[in-house]
Amino acid sequence: MDENFERDYVLKYHAREWWSTQVSEDEEFDTGCLCLANIDNEPSGANKIITGSYQGMLRMYYPKQKEYKIEDLILESNMEAPILQIEAGRFVQGSREICMALLHPMKLSVYMVSAVSSGGSVNYYSVALAYEHRLSRPAFNMCYGCFGGVKDRDYFCVQSLDGVLSFFEQESFAFSRMLTTNFLVPGPICYVPKIDSFVICTNAMCIEAYRYQVLAAAADNVDQSAGEGASGKKVQVDWSTNIGEHARSIEVVRFSRSLSANQQEILVVGEQTIFTLKDSGGIRLQKRLAEYGITASLAYKMPPESPDVPANHNLILGTSTGHCLVLKEMQLVWCARLQGMVPTQICVDTVGGVRGMVVLMDGKGKLQVCYLGTDPPTASLVNTEMKELNYDEMEEEHQELLKVIRQTHGDGAAEPEETLVVDSQVPQVLDLGMNEDDCDADDPVGRSDGMVMQLTVNLCVTLGGGKAVENVSITLKAPQCFALSQTSIFIDKVEPGRPPVIIPIVFRVWNKILCSNLEVAVCASYFSLNNEPRTVASSFWLPFALVARPIPPVKNAKHKIQLDCNKQPPQLQVLFAGLLSQPHVSAAVSQGMSNLLSIQYVSGTEATVLVLKSSGRFCVQATEFAALWVLTQELCNRLHEYFGPGGEGAAADDEEPFFITFQDSLPLHDYFALIDDHFDLRRHLDELRKDLADRTQQYRVIQKRLLVRFKDRNPSPLNHLDTLLNLTFEQTLLLTDAIDDVEQALRTVSCHLSAATELVLLLVKFRFGLDEDNFNALRRHLSPEVCDTTEQGWEEKVDTSLLHLLRTALARSVKEGNSLPPPMKVPQDTLKLRKRITTVVDRLATGARMSDEAAAGGIEPPEEEMPGEDGE
Repeated sequence: MDENFERDYVLKYHAREWWSTQVSEDEEFDTGCLCLANIDNEPSGANKIITGSYQGMLRMYYPKQKEYKIEDLILESNMEAPILQIEAGRFVQGSREICMALLHPMKLSVYMVSAVSSGGSVNYYSVALAYEHRLSRPAFNMCYGCFGGVKDRDYFCVQSLDGVLSFFEQESFAFSRMLTTNFLVPGPICYVPKIDSFVICTNAMCIEAYRYQVLAAAADNVDQSAGEGASGKKVQVDWSTNIGEHARSIEVVRFSRSLSANQQEILVVGEQTIFTLKDSGGIRLQKRLAEYGITASLAYKMPPESPDVPANHNLILGTSTGHCLVLKEMQLVWCARLQGMVPTQICVDTVGGVRGMVVLMDGKGKLQVCYLGTDPPTASLVNTEMKELNYDEMEEEHQELLKVIRQTHGDGAAEPEETLVVDSQVPQVLDLGMNEDDCDADDPVGRSDGMVMQLTVNLCVTLGGGKAVENVSITLKAPQCFALSQTSIFIDKVEPGRPPVIIPIVFRVWNKILCSNLEVAVCASYFSLNNEPRTVASSFWLPFALVARPIPPVKNAKHKIQLDCNKQPPQLQVLFAGLLSQPHVSAAVSQGMSNLLSIQYVSGTEATVLVLKSSGRFCVQATEFAALWVLTQELCNRLHEYFGPGGEGAAADDEEPFFITFQDSLPLHDYFALIDDHFDLRRHLDELRKDLADRTQQYRVIQKRLLVRFKDRNPSPLNHLDTLLNLTFEQTLLLTDAIDDVEQALRTVSCHLSAATELVLLLVKFRFGLDEDNFNALRRHLSPEVCDTTEQGWEEKVDTSLLHLLRTALARSVKEGNSLPPPMKVPQDTLKLRKRITTVVDRLATGARMSDEAAAGGIEPPEEEMPGEDGE
């Protein structure tokens, strides 16, 4: 169905109503409060409509013809407890008749419904309690089925609010199992008979399946204390699939027409997407319905095409806009507006002798039976006013409305009068020996001749406009190697027309962490006069002299890169004049540095830059791979300033603009070695944390046993429990010290990895001639921001980002773009990440680009597929 056809259905047609009634005016209803079944086991098989409210009222309706009559209400009873869900099945032992099950917050009740007749006509209907189960936990929902392959009877599975599944074999309680300990909210539950499993949706937006035999054989884990570890098997999930949103309903259907006679699938209706899953958990199909807010759904059977082929299902949806949609294999085939209701539950079956009737109920108690016909609207647009039209007034009103529309859409929203500006005054000369009162001699900060290397940057806050602003909060973000005197500043009030507010910020450098960048970000937040939140962002660069100092020439180095430029390079004394003019740099060191400059970072690592004027080539070398970055960045910045507009070597109008190239192979081997070191430290830190958790739990268990021994009137021997306690305490201290050391090492390696990532990105830009748009797009995916947490690290984030890039902008075939991304998880090793980085570099080398404009003039690569798992 195309969009125009769908729109015409929605705007012009309403669903045809056959029967309706208002169940109650002051009661509440939701999903599970409606059931359609032959609950009294009438020989004719006529279905009754059963409703239950949160106020505990149970009602049954038996509509036989159009329009509601009082005799259609055949039963009304107060069950004295909120009714959460109504189901019909074979719930009584030794009987194959249909019974009614009512789920209340703290009990599960099964009733037999019968019609009492006299003289051949039914006088009234009665409800008799067959049995009930008292629940130890508040219930949320339930499902039923032939668990374990039983025949001709149905068992119950009740899900509680805290995620515990309780199983009842008709009149008998079987067992209870807790699926997970980090449970937040319950979701829908469904039983799949073919695989004898229960499918649920967790609060982590994952569809999980648990086999009934595994749950029955697992150890009892409900109401177990932390120190009691239950003996037996743990509850194991059969499979898990991440769908990225919460599920509204889960059903077992034959939705896809391509299924064989013995196949079925699991239909999951999410908040905005419809999924079909295989029995093994893989996603077969999905369709996004972002324009509709789904409030109710049901998969109903269609007439079978032949006697030997099982019936297929269609999907009917109710939306928050009051529409009813019917989908056939992800294709919208019918759509119409409902009459004044937003359904919360839908049933489809035979009502009043008519097959395919749609029974709907909303949260306010309106019950409606309709069918898939349509009624055109009877109302028409008629001019009821007989007075003459004043065209002059209409034209004036039209012009005023056009003026308002132009102001709203053309000029946009009016900006506030007040404008906050945050400028930075960055001196190029260090203030050595100043403001050292707050620094101890043992502090691990950079020093030169015993004096602390520091720089004071003044932040100037000014305000433009006519009115003052209050409660201005300023935050600074700097690389990990810098120690700031303050990272957040609060200003009570800033007035316009006054001198700027000066805030001095002192920067120092830790001598154990390699510098990964010189850029500092500043963000100021405040509220405008209209109480709207406003932010102002800026950044500034710290001088290179703060993190490095010149040293006598060092010619031996382990790592080296060579950069070519298209113009005659100047002398290094001219490029690095600011570094050589610092007060702590002696004249003897700065002499003879026209072609060679060696520096030493505050962290102790050495680096050297060498210029070859004859070939226009710069060679940057260092003892560590990550140490190449800051010196290379400073060299490139100074070259662009020298040859840029206003520089000493600025190009004339007819000259070729200055550019830098990198002709050698990318040093990915050294970069991958840093990635492996970072990942190994992460895994080692995770193992230490697990060991620490085990030792602390062991320590608490020993403490409890010792307390029991000490409180006993007739104390028993300690049996070396005190020795074990001391040993556990010592192991805990050793583990905490080891964790501190590994965390410090991880921070150091993270700075190295960040610097190495920046260097690789810059070399890729020079190697393949990327423009700024493509370079920024690549930098966003291969991020140099290394931030690791206990749940998520740099490796898995970058791996997922690069996989997304390979399936979108750098995809070589349509198949790559259509495949679903795998869930993000901690990898076992870095092999896939290294392959993805290599693949991205290879595709950039063949001419592929992230930006459409750049790719239009590039080389179109040949189509090929990426072999491997997870769409790799």
